[in-house]
Amino acid sequence: MKKYFKILLRVGISSALIIFLLSTQDFSKIKDSLLSFNFIFVVIALLSLLAGTYISSIRWKTILKTSNINVSEWFLFALYIKGYFYNNFLPTQMGGDVYKSVALGNKIKDQSTALFSVFMDRFGGLVVLLILALFGIGSLYGLLGVFASLGLLIVGLMLYFPVLKIAAKKVKFLKKFEDASKLFISDKQNGFLVLTYSLLVQIFSFFTTYTLFLGLGTVLPLGKVFAFLPIAALSSLIPSFNGYGTQETVYAYLFATAGVTATLSITASIMNHIVRLIMSLVGGLLIFFNIDLSKNK
Repeated sequence: MKKYFKILLRVGISSALIIFLLSTQDFSKIKDSLLSFNFIFVVIALLSLLAGTYISSIRWKTILKTSNINVSEWFLFALYIKGYFYNNFLPTQMGGDVYKSVALGNKIKDQSTALFSVFMDRFGGLVVLLILALFGIGSLYGLLGVFASLGLLIVGLMLYFPVLKIAAKKVKFLKKFEDASKLFISDKQNGFLVLTYSLLVQIFSFFTTYTLFLGLGTVLPLGKVFAFLPIAALSSLIPSFNGYGTQETVYAYLFATAGVTATLSITASIMNHIVRLIMSLVGGLLIFFNIDLSKNK
């Protein structure tokens, strides 16, 4: 019952926000924006997403190396693409992670290591995203805000392990965060590589969104890109049905402060969903035809 309640909650939040947008926005203008979209930028966005996904597979391979497991990045790349299919057609973004974990576990004959590597992959990306979001929010308040963000980051790093150690004793799930964090400390070289790859992944993710705004004839100021896109990316953490409704709402109100109309912001968000949907359909084909990209590499 708890599982179904979470699913209903996600669907309910998405539905409520979509109804809210339908009642507050002129969707005839959004339809016109979609029809006038320059679709060459969809191709560029897809290439950017593919590049980011390939770097993600190298990050995942680096994480597995810490457990002395060597897997082709092309095999992991294929799992990522297939994971997109499950993410888009299941009411939770954990669908793709479960698939990747099980498929990798079958490959290396070690389900626990596979599960931990998938968690670490997510964890490394989340750490970088949170840091970027911290500085993004700080930059909205000028140089003082950036220095305040730096101060918060330093204090947070100092308190992170002591607080996490205490919290992990009371909340079982946080033990995974503690173990993941220790891995970065025990293997500094690979830990640094994981964070570097995570930064590159986020840059390609930002470029994908930036490109979709270009398709609408809107050039986002570079400063606003690094200030707003980390915050927009964190909207995926809001419970919803694969970001539908939540992403559009966040885009509409967030980019308004950059001078972008809600119509264009919502259109860019819809195009973002379309790009991910195309990628997920490619993943579906890889699953249907049982294609293993590593066999050709």
